[in-house]
Amino acid sequence: MPRASCDHIDTGTELGCQRCGTRICPRCMVGTPVGFRCADCAAVRRLPMYELALGHYARALGAAAPLGALLGVGGALLLPPTPRAGLVLLVLAFLGGAAAGRVVAYAIDLAAGGKRGRAMQVIALAALVGTGIVRLAVSGELDLVTRDVSGLVAVVAGVMVAWERLR
Repeated sequence: MPRASCDHIDTGTELGCQRCGTRICPRCMVGTPVGFRCADCAAVRRLPMYELALGHYARALGAAAPLGALLGVGGALLLPPTPRAGLVLLVLAFLGGAAAGRVVAYAIDLAAGGKRGRAMQVIALAALVGTGIVRLAVSGELDLVTRDVSGLVAVVAGVMVAWERLR
């Protein structure tokens, strides 16, 4: 009689792994192209693009931090902080932020060898928030941190684009 590999003792089952024959309940079975298998035989693991080593984090941070600072300096020159923002300024901030998010995500993607996932998204978020802070610091308007609507729009747009690209 095949052994039971399922932890759900209260679930009755006659299903068995197509490879090793162990009993599996419907909650534990893994569908494969050749039939249902237990988790051990199905070799369930993460996709390689989501398996990160310490070097991937270091390379991503090494690319994102200086790029974020550079984008912040450019943002201070091209789109100076102001407490008032018209529609045109908000649209420009959104487009500029989206472009910055795309650039940061691309740099992280290249530096980390195509690795993705939550950690890479958080690194991009930190770089883009840093971009906004550098923009305010370079322009000498740190007191506008809560009133710079165009900067906030740019950062949010950048984070949204980078977050989606690194998903």
